[in-house]
Amino acid sequence: MKPMKRITSFLRTTLFGGIVVVLPLTIFILLAKLVFDFLRSIIAPISSLIKLPFITNELLTDLITLVMIIAFFFLVGLFVRTRLGKGIVSLVEGELFSRLPFYGTIKETVLQFTGAKKMPFSQVVIVEPYGNSTKMFGFVADEHENGKYTIFVPTAPNPTNGFIFYMESSQVQLVDIRPEDAIRMIIAIGTGASKLI
Repeated sequence: MKPMKRITSFLRTTLFGGIVVVLPLTIFILLAKLVFDFLRSIIAPISSLIKLPFITNELLTDLITLVMIIAFFFLVGLFVRTRLGKGIVSLVEGELFSRLPFYGTIKETVLQFTGAKKMPFSQVVIVEPYGNSTKMFGFVADEHENGKYTIFVPTAPNPTNGFIFYMESSQVQLVDIRPEDAIRMIIAIGTGASKLI
């Protein structure tokens, strides 16, 4: 390799190496700052009400406000765990909140985002839809309070087509497989299933 090409290659790879290290870190710091500023703007109305004579630092006031909000959430969660709390929340939701537009959608989103309810299609299963030894790969679309499941069983090679089954838990076997691996196997018409099972 000629000396000029060698120098050019060295400069290019060194520059890209620096970009690969610095750029993700910079983006992470910027996103963290955005989240922090967003949180501060949300709690600003509450922190402005807290006027303690011995605290002059705004950041400390915001931290105290955040701790108070977290403590409030904890106390509400503690109350909701009681029979009385569950009854009151159920009554208020059923009679008032469920009639508000978009409330159901927002609640479902919050439940999935916080992990209180599993994201649909995040759990891979093997099911026996016909009660015999025939088994199929599927995904949990919904879990019901009575212990039953709604299962989506995709067809190969197009995993967006398939069947929906409402099944007993005894017919559903939860498996520790990543959804993307199961989708890849379905697109490949079953190739690689032996590695997954």
